[in-house]
Amino acid sequence: MRNLNALSEENLRIDAELLASLKRLGVIQTQYDLSRLCGMNESYYSSMRTKGYGMNLGSLVFLWGCLSHRAREISDPKIGAVISHAAGLVNQAITAKCSLRQHEIQAMRGG
Repeated sequence: MRNLNALSEENLRIDAELLASLKRLGVIQTQYDLSRLCGMNESYYSSMRTKGYGMNLGSLVFLWGCLSHRAREISDPKIGAVISHAAGLVNQAITAKCSLRQHEIQAMRGG
């Protein structure tokens, strides 16, 4: 069973990968853009990383909803596909963080 520190590091890695992927896709340019798309103030991402928490699931679900909605509204099919792909990456991050949370609960219970 992984220890809690390793789980926290994995949580932060998931966030960093998502940030990098969304930048590569051109959906965002900075971590501040990511924070705002998550419905938070612009220092949210950096603040959560500094505290070692990573982004919470609620903010990622909000981001997924925003991107999914935008993908359906965009008339250009190429741009819509990029935004839809970005929403899929957020969904993968949510799934990975849920799995981490399960491991974290098991670790706290000593299992």
